Amino acid sequence: MLAATAGHDPHDPASVTGPVPDPFPAGDLGEGLRDGLRGDLRGLRVGVPRNHYFDRVTPDVEEAVRGAIERLAELGAELVDVEIPMARHLQAVQWGLMVPEATAYHERSLRDTPGLYAADVRVLLEAGALTSAGDYLRAQRARTLMRESWARMFDAVDVLAAPTVPTTAAEAGQEAVEWADGTTEAVSDAYVRLCAPANITGVPALTLPVGHDRAGLPVGMQLMARPFGDATVLRAGRVYEESVAGAGRIAPLAA
Repeated sequence: MLAATAGHDPHDPASVTGPVPDPFPAGDLGEGLRDGLRGDLRGLRVGVPRNHYFDRVTPDVEEAVRGAIERLAELGAELVDVEIPMARHLQAVQWGLMVPEATAYHERSLRDTPGLYAADVRVLLEAGALTSAGDYLRAQRARTLMRESWARMFDAVDVLAAPTVPTTAAEAGQEAVEWADGTTEAVSDAYVRLCAPANITGVPALTLPVGHDRAGLPVGMQLMARPFGDATVLRAGRVYEESVAGAGRIAPLAA
């Protein structure tokens, strides 16, 4: 899929131009992919976040993800503690970009067929129309600074490993998550908090199943790399998955 989608698309004005790196040069495409995604992880520097990604996560999620990170080390990776730059601004910038852009995309449908939207989605999209041009531009400027600071972070590591979401699946109708420190967070905020950085900075991210919580619900770990480092995250993910023989994919059956 990577080989099929890589490269410039003239029908997409946001598509990047320039040569496509060939991450799997050996043999034909199928053979090259197989060879490139196997092996061990010797020499791979895996960043372990000191902030943001393990703040306000459930104990089951943290335990499963940290165990998976240790497995990466057993496979030859070098673990490096890293500080996530501009972490306290990440969620504000995410919403400052996503909401007005979503509103612009849905503008015609929202006007012509508002009844097709769920009430919470419709309110969010309507709120996006109130975002000023100045606020949107400030969010874009912050995004540029974040991209630059993340590029510097990836000078020290090849891959960043972290939880995909801070908690496992919420119950139907649940609107908030209560954290051990006494804070309350909307479920919608919780589920985008740890995915937002990759969206903002444009880095490739892969999520892997790494276990289950005590209720049998799946836990995911995400691997991220510098822009266009897709082959790096795919290789690390493939090696990890093969080493655990599919652990975490199938939830245990309830009695």
